Amino acid sequence: LSFAGEKLNICMDKNLWYPFTFVEAGKATGLQIDIISKALADLGYEVNYKPLPWKRCVASAKEGEFDAIAVASYKDKRAEFLNYPADAATAKKSKERVMQVEYSVVTVAAEAYEYAGDVSTIPEPVRVPRGYSVGDGLKKQGFKVDDGASGDEKNIKKLLRMGKGSVVTLPQIVELLTQKEMYKDKLHVSKTPVKSKSYYFPFSKKSVISTAEQAKIWAEISKVRNNSE
Repeated sequence: LSFAGEKLNICMDKNLWYPFTFVEAGKATGLQIDIISKALADLGYEVNYKPLPWKRCVASAKEGEFDAIAVASYKDKRAEFLNYPADAATAKKSKERVMQVEYSVVTVAAEAYEYAGDVSTIPEPVRVPRGYSVGDGLKKQGFKVDDGASGDEKNIKKLLRMGKGSVVTLPQIVELLTQKEMYKDKLHVSKTPVKSKSYYFPFSKKSVISTAEQAKIWAEISKVRNNSE
């Protein structure tokens, strides 16, 4: 069965999530976008990516304005209106994930803090972008979480301005930002990750793509992800 010519409307977070999903010269790009695009092309789909503020992307998918989100972690609340692979709610490393992503604690270099696995030592406030599930997890653990900013760079700027607390983000983002003179030698990324999460290509429950087709797409994503080329 071929779905050639069928068009998938996909929304994504417009904020920089380097190297996984980001917008360059107006186009969706990044490692996870590459995996999804290759899988969909192999199955004969056409794709249309729309970068949006994260909360609007999730809300629009809920209403069925988009077929799917590239990408989202699993949340019970999201699973009420999004379809995820069968093991998403229970697996620490899902078979049908797009990719596994590790989050690290970032602090001001002068603080000389190193996270070594004890979450109670993470300097507060902990800054996480608005709407990110990693922030919800930290809140449940009793942390004072600042999730008012829409992206990681805004949180890094806030951290440097205040000189205290931390940012929980991807080490790759810090690596990219520290190429700019304003951030150089000012940040420290702890080596031990605070969280390792599977990220998915979930479908809106209102999408016209059948659940059988969705399962086929997830299987293809898994195949592409496992191909080192």
